[in-house]
Amino acid sequence: MQKLINISVLKSFIGSLIFTAGLFSQSLNTAPYWQQVKTDDYKGKQDDIYFINETTGWYCNGNGKIYKTTNSGTDWKLIFEKKGTFFRCIAFADSLNGFAGNIGTDYFPNVTDTVPLYKTTDGGITWIAVAYSGPTVKGLCALDIYKEPIINSGILNYKTHIFCGGRVGSPAFTIISHDNGNTFLSADMNMYCKYILDIKFFTLKEGLICAASGDDLDNNHALILITHNGGNTWEKVYESKRNAEITWKQFFPSRSVGYVTVQSYDTNATADQRYIVKTIDGGKTWKEMELVKDFKVREFGVAFTDDKHGWVGAMPYGFETFDGGKSWKSSYMGFATNKIRILSNTSGQKTAFAIGSTVSKNKSVINSGYDAIAATRNAYAGGRWYKNFTFSQETKFYKDGKEDKIEIWHEAYSAPGKLSIKFKTKDAKVGVLFEGNKIHVFNENQEPVHKLFIHDLLLAAFDIYFLKPYETHHLLDSLGYNLKIVREDVFEGRKVFVVGAQKGDEKSNQLWIDAERFYLHRIIYNRPNEVRDIILSDYVNMENNWVAKKIIFKENGQLNLIETYFDIKFPKEINKDFFDPVKFTETKLE
Repeated sequence: MQKLINISVLKSFIGSLIFTAGLFSQSLNTAPYWQQVKTDDYKGKQDDIYFINETTGWYCNGNGKIYKTTNSGTDWKLIFEKKGTFFRCIAFADSLNGFAGNIGTDYFPNVTDTVPLYKTTDGGITWIAVAYSGPTVKGLCALDIYKEPIINSGILNYKTHIFCGGRVGSPAFTIISHDNGNTFLSADMNMYCKYILDIKFFTLKEGLICAASGDDLDNNHALILITHNGGNTWEKVYESKRNAEITWKQFFPSRSVGYVTVQSYDTNATADQRYIVKTIDGGKTWKEMELVKDFKVREFGVAFTDDKHGWVGAMPYGFETFDGGKSWKSSYMGFATNKIRILSNTSGQKTAFAIGSTVSKNKSVINSGYDAIAATRNAYAGGRWYKNFTFSQETKFYKDGKEDKIEIWHEAYSAPGKLSIKFKTKDAKVGVLFEGNKIHVFNENQEPVHKLFIHDLLLAAFDIYFLKPYETHHLLDSLGYNLKIVREDVFEGRKVFVVGAQKGDEKSNQLWIDAERFYLHRIIYNRPNEVRDIILSDYVNMENNWVAKKIIFKENGQLNLIETYFDIKFPKEINKDFFDPVKFTETKLE
């Protein structure tokens, strides 16, 4: 009869881990990561966010709501609501004077408001319809404010010009003001394009529009228009050759360099290449660049901190580049990010906000373990870390530094926190089950043992991608990890950030997380009379998933276990009975 398994020993033995990619590149000192901020829930894509400085900003959405922050996005307050209005775009000239565009009727359901443009003079508390001269405008998708420098009595001042364009789904019109928003004039743009998705002016004369060639989406081409006379006439500078495409948003990190996203609505799954277009001559000419080959991707917002480093918002996930769009890595600033705003303070430091289904803020430096946990989780948010996996492992036990015995174990995992382990055979009645922060130990001819148990390794290396950051913070705090501490280091040739311990301390509880790929390399945790040091190695890429095929366990500096994984699978669905303590002895892992 097999002896009852010692739970404290099991904790160092058990914790087989597999890892997925969807790479998110980051340097601890320079490249920001995205952190979701607390806002009201919203189903779908929210469209615009705008800041006048580091602390004060607004965002709007399709529920006719406008929110404001005065503390850099930490808190948002609903300041205005108009039912039947779909606020698509928003911009402010200063802390009091702003404008918001409405998509208009006959496109989205439940939109009854026919007013295309609203104005506020009290920071967004009240809004009034803007009167304009010219043809009737159906709706707006984009706003741009250009401040013209003027000298009055030797004092530098600015005259505000407001440029508005719309809309998706046609028809195409602009509304423009050259007198600080006191009067507006509309213009019919349908001779040039049928959709207007974004508008940008660099001077009173020079501007660009993101557009679509027609009003039949299936046959549309993505289009960019340029004006050199303030919008009196426009000319085409880019048109895609593929059907079912439109340009969406544009961003110029400098006057010469600019980027535009291209949306594809082609229903043919073979049309899976996604593109952006780039200019290096201020918008006169444009070059297509490959973003990703993925039929599921639809592009939205774009922004850059400089000519080389920037993001594209998309669904189901976004992208980041460090080389001006030559190569891209997965990034996550929120689902369907439609607008990204870059802010610079007086010291030249940059902060970015992104809006889609959520609002996110980037942080340029990881200052604590709390930041590190949030960055790790967000690197794979949006379902980009797989939920289920099964595998078998060769388990080598060591005693006094020498190999003692070898066993084969079979395991199944489902996130978060469910791990089933069968010893020797897949239908064995002997094994261990982790679920709901509990451990269940099964032995033949003995009653199962059930205890509360938090599995450090599962939590830090896998559950972290499925729990909210504050949930992981709470659990790690309860286990004695000091999340106030974080530092940079190098482990096996890769840059890592170490959470929980200063350099030279290899006894305190700590996590060693890859600074580029955000997976766990090492975990050390201290228990009474023993320090466990676990190293994850031999990473390979399987089916676009990073897998640590070997895990090395040490106890008080002595090698006691090596796990080597094989027969690794990533099922979309997994049998729930695998993780039911009542059914453990009846199930067979597949």
